[in-house]
Amino acid sequence: MRKNMSILYTDVPPLGTDDNNENFRDKFKEYFKASNKVEIATGYVSRNALELLNQMIKNQRISYIRLIVGMYYIDGMPESIYNTLIKLDNEWHSRNIGEVLIVRTFRYHGKCYLFSKNETPFAGILGSANLGAISLDAQTRRQYEISVSINGSQQLVQLERHIKDLQTKCSTSISSTPNIPIIRAENVQLRDIDHVQKVNSDEVNAYKDHLVGNTFEIPLKVPHDHNDPKLRGSNINVCYAKGRKREWWETEIIVSKKISEQPGYPEYSKPFMVVTDDGWKFKVWTCGDHNKNFYSKDNLKIMGYWLKGRLVAAGIVNAIDNVENDTEGKGLITEKMLEQYGKTTLSLTKIGQTTKDEEGNVLNVWLLSFLPSQMKEETNR
Repeated sequence: MRKNMSILYTDVPPLGTDDNNENFRDKFKEYFKASNKVEIATGYVSRNALELLNQMIKNQRISYIRLIVGMYYIDGMPESIYNTLIKLDNEWHSRNIGEVLIVRTFRYHGKCYLFSKNETPFAGILGSANLGAISLDAQTRRQYEISVSINGSQQLVQLERHIKDLQTKCSTSISSTPNIPIIRAENVQLRDIDHVQKVNSDEVNAYKDHLVGNTFEIPLKVPHDHNDPKLRGSNINVCYAKGRKREWWETEIIVSKKISEQPGYPEYSKPFMVVTDDGWKFKVWTCGDHNKNFYSKDNLKIMGYWLKGRLVAAGIVNAIDNVENDTEGKGLITEKMLEQYGKTTLSLTKIGQTTKDEEGNVLNVWLLSFLPSQMKEETNR
C-alpha cells in the first residue's frame, strides 16, 4: 500500500542518511522532474538556490512556477536576493510561465512545496527546509533540516488551498510591491587592497557635511543589453576590448566633454582623493584628451573593485575569473543591468576639505557615490 507520508532527513554526519532514509534535496528533484507545475511558499531563499531553481525550470520545461517568499517584507530583504527575485519575476512573466510573490501581511515562516502534473497535484513536501536547501553550499552542507513528503489526496487538497489563500489574501507581486526594506550588501572586494583605506560611517557623514559646489553626474557608458554591439569593449567593460588582455576588474570611466569642461570639474592630471558613499577612500585622477578619462590612480582595478564590486554584491552580475573564456559575455555590464541596480551614473561632489596621501601630498577630497535610487532603507551588513 502506498504511503501517504514519509520523513525526509538530511545527510549531515553523524546523522547521515542510508538506503532506508530519503532526503529533502533528492525528493525535491524527483518530484520536480515529474512535474510541469510547481508552487513554492518559503520563508527564505538563497541566490544559489534561485539560480539552480531557474536552471531546473529550463531543463524540465516547467509550464508554470509560483514562488512565494514570506519573511522579507517586514524584516528586510538582502539586496542580492531582491535583485535576483526581480530578475526571475521579469523572466518568468516574459515567458508566461510564472511569478514571484512576497507576503506582506505577516512574517510567513512556512515551507511548502506542491508538485502537479497537468493541473493535478500528485505530491507535496512540508517541513523545516527553506528553498535554499535544494542547493549544496557551505551553509546547507552543515544545516540539518527535517521534512515530510505527502501523497494523500486529502492532504494535497489542503496544501493547495493553503498556498492559494496565501497567494490571494496575503501576497503581491514582488515587482509591483512598494517599500520593500532593502538590506544593502557590503562590497568586500576592496578589503586588504593596497592604496585603499576603510572609512567608518561617522567619517563619511562628516565629509558629507562639507560638500561644496555642484554634483557631476557621470553616465556609465555601456551597451543597452547583451544584443547591443556598441560599447562592448570600453569603460567598465574595457576587459572585453580587443588587443591587450585585461582582468575583469579593470575599469576606466570615459567622461564626455559636456561634463569635463564644466566649471569646477577636477583639474587635468592632478590626483585627488575620493571618499565613497559606502566607506572607502582611494586616489583617483582625470587625464587623456579633453580630460575624458577618470580612473583610480594607483591601480586600474581599484575603481573596478569598488564599482563592479557593488554590482556583484547586489546580485546583478557575477565576477568573471577568465574573460577570454567568457564567450557568452556573462560578465558584460549593460544598461538594463544598471537600471535594475538602480543607478546608471556616478555622482561626484567636491568636499571643502583636504587630506594627505601615503607620501604626505596634500590632496583635494571628493565624494563618489553609486548608491541605488531604489534603496528605501540602508543597512550595511
